Amino acid sequence: MKRFLAVIYKTDLTLHVISGIVLAFMMCITLIDVLARNLGHPIVGAMEIISFGGSVVVGFAIPYASWKRVHVYVDLIVNKLNPGKKMALNAITRCMGMALFIFIGVNFIVYGLDLIRTGEVSASFRLPYYPIAFGLSLSCFLQSITLFADLIRTIKGGGNE
Repeated sequence: MKRFLAVIYKTDLTLHVISGIVLAFMMCITLIDVLARNLGHPIVGAMEIISFGGSVVVGFAIPYASWKRVHVYVDLIVNKLNPGKKMALNAITRCMGMALFIFIGVNFIVYGLDLIRTGEVSASFRLPYYPIAFGLSLSCFLQSITLFADLIRTIKGGGNE
């Protein structure tokens, strides 16, 4: 079981690092575009690059944030429950989250296949949209697995790592 949790953690961390690199790249493109725009030579397709990058940043950061439990958590009512009810509520919400992200992941695959079928591409660089849909679907499935791993960690009484 520890090996399974370690693989999930390393995969989440890898996507998180990719997300950070893409975010830094987006910041550089934005800075260069603003400076170049003031000189009368904007970067063609800068908004397109930022849009593609934004979906990668958000999608790839979610599983690691969930693993580290750094997402927004409102525990006003949960803190008043006894430990058994807290664990039951945690298990229910993790199962609902897994179902939700599996549903979203499947729909991203369907959307990606539809994008392949229609041949839809971006305006400036003529890049296909389907890799983004498939990447987000991968992220959603990984999020489901991460929620499952978190459920196991919670039941076993493990910490964040």
